Amino acid sequence: MSALGAPTAKEKKYDRQLRLWGAGGQQALEHAHILLINATAAGTETLKNLTTGIGRFTIIDDTVVKDEDLGANFFLDDGSIGLSKAQKACELLRELNPDVEGDFINDNITNFITSSPDRLKEFTVVIATGNIPLSSILSLDRILYPRGIPFFILKCVGFAIACRLALSEHTIVETHPESIADLRLFSPFPELVALCEEKAANMDDKERTSSHEHGHIPYVLVLLQALKDWRSTHDGNNPSNYREKAEFKSFLRGKMWSPDDENFEEAIAAVLPHFNSPTVPSATKTIFEDSRCKNLTADSANFWVIARAIKDFTYEKNDGLLPLPGALPDMKAESKDYIRLQNVYKSKARADLAVVVDLVRSLLSGLGKDQESISESEVETFCKHASYAKLITGRSLRSEYEDDPKAKTISNELADPTSLIHYYLALRAYETFISEQSNGEHIPPGFEDSSIQRDSSKMEQHINALLDKLAVTPTSTEATSKAVGEIVRAGGGELHNISSLAGGVVAQEVIKVITKQYISMNNTVILDGISSRSQVYEL
Repeated sequence: MSALGAPTAKEKKYDRQLRLWGAGGQQALEHAHILLINATAAGTETLKNLTTGIGRFTIIDDTVVKDEDLGANFFLDDGSIGLSKAQKACELLRELNPDVEGDFINDNITNFITSSPDRLKEFTVVIATGNIPLSSILSLDRILYPRGIPFFILKCVGFAIACRLALSEHTIVETHPESIADLRLFSPFPELVALCEEKAANMDDKERTSSHEHGHIPYVLVLLQALKDWRSTHDGNNPSNYREKAEFKSFLRGKMWSPDDENFEEAIAAVLPHFNSPTVPSATKTIFEDSRCKNLTADSANFWVIARAIKDFTYEKNDGLLPLPGALPDMKAESKDYIRLQNVYKSKARADLAVVVDLVRSLLSGLGKDQESISESEVETFCKHASYAKLITGRSLRSEYEDDPKAKTISNELADPTSLIHYYLALRAYETFISEQSNGEHIPPGFEDSSIQRDSSKMEQHINALLDKLAVTPTSTEATSKAVGEIVRAGGGELHNISSLAGGVVAQEVIKVITKQYISMNNTVILDGISSRSQVYEL
């Protein structure tokens, strides 16, 4: 904001995306440097979507623009023919946002890996598109994967799209669930209990409580008082299964004084989502049990230091309860009562945060690091989202290609003729086919070449070799052969509408991994433009 409180020009420009991922996410994007390998239609469509906020991009491509490129790639024009594809695409993409820096390298990725492998460390994300030899793809994987640099491999051939993300570890704090509210109904803290006793103790007493007051008791307090009454007739137990929760809803409805008591309707609606035992979610437990959380070092990322502090807080200082987020849903209530209830939750959240911050500083001191190297705001964000944090552990391309993909997944999917695993196999065969060509020029031929059958047969041989390696025997090859036919008849060509779809999907995933917000893809996504279907695989 400006000194007078008005939005700055930058805030106005990026207003919509600031609402999605906030100032921190936008800052991460603005510091990002994207490498696009090959200025294909799908590649430039991906960059088009990313130029709305990234800081810089580089395109590497040693080809020149041909007539056939103009039919699919909207970032090339008639005046581009015969000129550097990387340069022309870069120039037109830069026009979209003057604040984004763009440059290009007239070279192919195979030479670049050999001559300048250290330069790959400069990039935040690498996106590979087009026909790249498999050996070069695996070389990139060997450089990028150990360094934690996200590597997207995008294949867009005809109506088929495949995107693979190779990323060793991805930690996400802000997964953006629908709500982060934790009402602590089954384990209320003393301040909440005290407020409930004050405001809702006379909930059923018509002599002490007016109809207006009764209809404006915040539903959190309605639930807490009703739970107290329920436990008195159920051996001190809370409703624990669907039948008991249904009975509790009827119990609540019986406490309504009027059909217009919206606060009671809100309370009834809150039973299923909020009547849960206060346990640590499995995804958060996975983080706590990870060796990187248990065994901190001076090189540990902030994520792991904060996770360890929250773990210690939860199990050693808070009876197995995570820090309170402090968020409170909107509800029917008098403003003064809602604000008071809100302050009770916020005060408890601030108290929990203070303990976690002290634990973080103690851990940092023990590691010989500056106690202020992790800001309180970063700890606060993690505390608020601790129930929804997520750790994604990826798999390298080398593991998939040189060892095995997950044979059981492929075997199970092959029996289904509608599964998109058939496109996965066809595109793997296409990749091998391209890699075998000495000059990289010959691709499966499309409609007008008499070698269609020959190339289809060759690709099916590659698929059979892969299945033999995996010890997978398909019950039928019809669906796979059909997928091969679609890839071959495309002749290596891209369709603009399919490339545009691919660019939108991949750009969205790139933004997720850069901002470390929302839950990103893990491993492989296949899309079929003919049937408008997609599937996700961990291979």
